[in-house]
Amino acid sequence: MRTSFFVFLFFLCPVLAVAGGKDWRVAKTTAQVRYSIDHAQWVDLRAGDIVANGATIATGPRGRVQLVRGVENVILQPNTVASFSTSGLLSPTTEIVQRIGSLDLQIEKRERPHTTVQTPYLAAVVKGTVFHVSVGRSNASVTVDRGLVQVTSFRSGQQSNVGPGQSATVGKRGMSVAGSLSKPAIARVPPSVAKVSELKEKEPSSVKTNSKKRQSDDASAAGADTSGRNHGKSAGSSGGAGQSSSGGNGSGRSGNGQGASSGNGNASGADGGNRRGNGNGGNRNSSGNNGNSGNGNNGKGHKN
Repeated sequence: MRTSFFVFLFFLCPVLAVAGGKDWRVAKTTAQVRYSIDHAQWVDLRAGDIVANGATIATGPRGRVQLVRGVENVILQPNTVASFSTSGLLSPTTEIVQRIGSLDLQIEKRERPHTTVQTPYLAAVVKGTVFHVSVGRSNASVTVDRGLVQVTSFRSGQQSNVGPGQSATVGKRGMSVAGSLSKPAIARVPPSVAKVSELKEKEPSSVKTNSKKRQSDDASAAGADTSGRNHGKSAGSSGGAGQSSSGGNGSGRSGNGQGASSGNGNASGADGGNRRGNGNGGNRNSSGNNGNSGNGNNGKGHKN
């Protein structure tokens, strides 16, 4: 019985290790980095966070984030939208769906291909390598630093194995390749349909939308705070207006306001009418600073 238990643990431990290694963890991040499960609720990412399987990450114009998983790491550059999904226990495979932006990837080397990057124009399949994928509104490209990446163009039905120092670019007219020493060969394969839809010409990315929304929220909050301060200042100024009067008719007027400072002043005219302006509130209280004197027809104004 005890022997059977240890045999069970022997086979179970590798499975648990693989299952626990599915999650991507945030190693480094800047501001303007969010993730979502349903594309409706977006949450800011912070260093140390675990990215849920299948989550989509979006970076803003100044956003960057580094994800790590064991010896693997992926860096999302600014204005990038990509989702990460891993499935399988004994032989897990990872699919990265990149709609726009740039990724820098370092993938663990294995005997079989286990990581795929899907874009609107091409798919990149790797066994283990260091490479870069960039996606624009009309094309996508793959550049390899180390290892070998199989790049497939969906629409044109072309495929190429891209090695170190080589690159492949796929647009609406097909695939083109380049290399520092030699170009990789291009083979014909059956055309297929991309899993990722193209970004429409006038369609804003969720990166920009979220960035603007946050800026709008911040501006609204700042505006409300400023409005409150200005209201107090305006009211205080109104109170000051009550302090300024000219004697002669002897009629009394008063103005009340709340502001950063307050002042009390009296002015009397020829007929003995008093005019007083009161300002209340603020951090500083001054008495008599805002009092103004006026000369009536038969009397003199006094400043208190």
